[in-house]
Amino acid sequence: MNNFNYYLFDYDGTICNTFPTIHFAMSQTFIKSGLPAIAEADMLAVVSKGGGLHDTIRHLHPAAASLSFDDVEVIAQVYRQQYQECDERLTVLFDGAAHVFEQLKAAGKTIVVLSNKGIGAVERSLRALHLFDLTDLVIAEGAFPDLALQAKPDPMIYNTLISRHYNIKDKQEVLMTGDTHADILFAHNCGIPSAWAAYGYGQKTVCEDLKPTYTIQEISAILRSK
Repeated sequence: MNNFNYYLFDYDGTICNTFPTIHFAMSQTFIKSGLPAIAEADMLAVVSKGGGLHDTIRHLHPAAASLSFDDVEVIAQVYRQQYQECDERLTVLFDGAAHVFEQLKAAGKTIVVLSNKGIGAVERSLRALHLFDLTDLVIAEGAFPDLALQAKPDPMIYNTLISRHYNIKDKQEVLMTGDTHADILFAHNCGIPSAWAAYGYGQKTVCEDLKPTYTIQEISAILRSK
């Protein structure tokens, strides 16, 4: 897979093992909001969907049907603070991730990180893990305030930003790597090859049924030839 020129990576569950951070921060958020802590299995079931923060809160909240956008945002603000406080302590890179980024950059490849989470959290984490300077572009919620970015699996991020920014003519030069069905569907919707990170949080049968171009058991497999 080292014959591509543009490498798009999901963040959670692909580059970083953020599940302990997410679970701890969300449990603390619910407790502070007068709600029960989140069971690990329930948290993983939601994370495996690859959705954004508001969707995650609604999936987990016992009174989701009665929540307005503003209600969810109040909870989201608490979560962002909780996440920031425990991020550096709990978030770690998957084995080989730093080496992959270093080797791709040394080979002159373009690295783009895509995430449905907030831009502040993603950039802060990439800096702490020494990957930010190896990344050419970070696209996450809030990264482009003037654009109404649509979250993965909508192809808008690729069609509006990535392909135009890099003037990509051949979609076969682009590889999307991610761990959930949202990432594989994003690749399908963009018309680009996909690598399913089976070591991440995605649901195995759902992701396999989508027939990704590649399946990898560790991120270092990205560096191997066909």
